[in-house]
Amino acid sequence: AAEHYYSLTAFQELLELAFSILHNSDEYLNFIAPDKHEYCIWTDGLNALLAKEMTSELTKSDMDTLVTMELKLRLLDLENIQIPDIPPPVPKEPSTYDFVYDFSQQHT
Repeated sequence: AAEHYYSLTAFQELLELAFSILHNSDEYLNFIAPDKHEYCIWTDGLNALLAKEMTSELTKSDMDTLVTMELKLRLLDLENIQIPDIPPPVPKEPSTYDFVYDFSQQHT
């Protein structure tokens, strides 16, 4: 019974990673993504190409991140905190890196 349960569980997990594309109303292209992340990328990409909504968990998470960032930027704007249009210049490299501690050297 345990072997049957394991195969059923593995089959259900496999089904969650599978999708098909219907071609010429009677031909199917069947796909199985290697993992949930790839499944989300593939199906979201196909939905985007078809001008449909991207509904995967990955897209929802990315949208939440973007909305949170936009909200934080708007709150900064409300407090009159200036956000520069261009990033600050990258400082010159130091003339020496002697200030970095080398843990591979043993000091006695």
